[in-house]
Amino acid sequence: MKIVAIIPAFNEEKHIGKLVKNTKKYVKKIVVIDDGSSDNTARVAKKAGAEVIKLKKNRGVGFAARTGLKKAIQLKPDIIISLDGDGQHNPKYIPHFINEIKNGADYVCARRDLSNYPIDRKIGNWGLKTLTNLLCPTGIQDTECGYRAFTLRVAKKFKLKAERYERDAEFAYEVWKNKLKVSQVKIKVPIFHPKSAIIRGFKNFFYLLKRRFGR
Repeated sequence: MKIVAIIPAFNEEKHIGKLVKNTKKYVKKIVVIDDGSSDNTARVAKKAGAEVIKLKKNRGVGFAARTGLKKAIQLKPDIIISLDGDGQHNPKYIPHFINEIKNGADYVCARRDLSNYPIDRKIGNWGLKTLTNLLCPTGIQDTECGYRAFTLRVAKKFKLKAERYERDAEFAYEVWKNKLKVSQVKIKVPIFHPKSAIIRGFKNFFYLLKRRFGR
């Protein structure tokens, strides 16, 4: 079974080498999309064994993900795995994603254990998940997580337009629109928390409104 991993990354030289090396244990090929980094992300990723697509300037994680998905489709794998480049997504869970697809799932997404996250992040994650499922009922319990897997057949159905973090809401919309069978894998994440994402969450929700109602 041919499996390709795509990893959007921006200024992740501290994490990308280890991530690529650990991901190589489970996949045939890794494509890192360097989203205009000013550090050595591209060089470190290539040295670790990834093919690197280097964007000339920062375009956003949504654009980088679309670039990686286009490349992955050209490679014609059986399964495409998407991970973020910041070290939050442990590749050791990849076999679980693969098993879920083998068992009939169209789309497999991670459900993070957020027990160590601050209360504002927990509430924000719950609220956005609830609103997303009201608009596009999929049953996805962690709509903001970028760790996902799907088959080549499913990848070809996606009509992605997002430039930045609206990417995750857009995937939920595509899952709903295409009536995909969803499965979820619970994962643990490191105990570190990016800056508050409340504004980003609102942007994602309003983007989903536009996609959902065709505006």
